[in-house]
Amino acid sequence: MLSKRLSKWSREEIGNINDQVSKWKAEIQLLYEIDTNSNTDNSRTEANKVYVEYIQWLSKQESLLKQKTQTKWFEDGDSNTKYFHSLLREKRRRLQLHRIKNHRGKWIQKENNIAKAAVKHFDSLFNLPKPTLNPYLFSCIPKCILEEDNMKLFAIPNENEIKDDVFNLSADSTTGPDGYNGTFFRHYWDIIKHDIVDFVREFFNGKRLTKFYSHTCLALIPKINAPANFFRIRAYQPFQFYQ
Repeated sequence: MLSKRLSKWSREEIGNINDQVSKWKAEIQLLYEIDTNSNTDNSRTEANKVYVEYIQWLSKQESLLKQKTQTKWFEDGDSNTKYFHSLLREKRRRLQLHRIKNHRGKWIQKENNIAKAAVKHFDSLFNLPKPTLNPYLFSCIPKCILEEDNMKLFAIPNENEIKDDVFNLSADSTTGPDGYNGTFFRHYWDIIKHDIVDFVREFFNGKRLTKFYSHTCLALIPKINAPANFFRIRAYQPFQFYQ
């Protein structure tokens, strides 16, 4: 619900960032020409005001492109919009799958057909029968953890410990199914901390997680260019709350 509200707010209050950058760029070029011809204090003031607005929108555009390309080594002074656009195009081109072989070795095409084949392949891969273990094997493993250390593992975490773990999330990490990454949790911690702390403590006190929290999102990343089958694709888990 929050994600939908934010998307609506962004469309109505901010609009298309790329269009805004183009708009203010054209405006600043026009005012610079006027200032060159008139050379008055008023024309320079107007040009400077528009230039500040243009820089603000340009910063928003670069921030957006940085998130899409997930370039973690970006530093102040290294901004290059064209470079990020080229990174984004190359990333999208490299990750596209136009056709692939299914489990029968038959070529399949179209996004829906490939998606169904991928689900079937990884569903069978991650749902192997559980192996049977001989309980006697556990008696052969020496106990290396003291009882005092073991009690610490079962201790209910305090708010500072939970906050440290949350803030250790990468600010530009891949978002989960709810669409929020590390930046969201850091920025709005004072608002959402009570819900998060209560949730974690309830789990440590034995409350079972609903099926939603045990779901895993898989993103397919080709190991090579134009893979022929799913064995050449790595299943990356961008978000997994608990398993």
